[in-house]
Amino acid sequence: MQEDFENPVIKALFERHSVRKFQDKPVDQEILRTIVEAGLRAPSSGGTQPTTLLVSTSKDMNLKLGRLSCDLYDEGLYPVSKAQPSIADDPTLKDGFYGAPVVVHCFTPRGYSYAPFDASMAAANMMIAAWSLGVGSCFVSRAQRLFEVDWARDFARENGIPDDYEGSFHLVMGYASDNAWSPKPLYPGRLHWC
Repeated sequence: MQEDFENPVIKALFERHSVRKFQDKPVDQEILRTIVEAGLRAPSSGGTQPTTLLVSTSKDMNLKLGRLSCDLYDEGLYPVSKAQPSIADDPTLKDGFYGAPVVVHCFTPRGYSYAPFDASMAAANMMIAAWSLGVGSCFVSRAQRLFEVDWARDFARENGIPDDYEGSFHLVMGYASDNAWSPKPLYPGRLHWC
């Protein structure tokens, strides 16, 4: 396949990768607003727009919730990235949000059957928008479990998230602290034509 990196959208789609090493520097507010607006504009089932985003730039709260996310991780160790290690790579990491200056928490209506799909579309939009604007990101799971913990649920409630919404994902973001990246080759057998 010809890689059309002349097109900025295709370029962002092909070059984007997860970033887990961030500068201790806030993301420009206008850039951040554009990124989260891209998430809100993502396609959704039947145009229902069920995703609700809670954007946290609080270093203390991000660290506190990141530690809880790390504590909730129970998937075992496996190789993810030598250049940008995940908590699945490195058991010494104690912050499941990797010190990111921005954490976007996504919530969807509790029990809504299309929630995982709609939330994923919002995440993808934000990750591509972020990359195209010079901001690194990493999708983090466990939001549903994290916001079942009472004090985390209280944090969400205090910031306007209704109790009939549950956590869908976290998207950590910031300016990358280095350009180290070890691309994985595409696994074979995933594309079929008829």
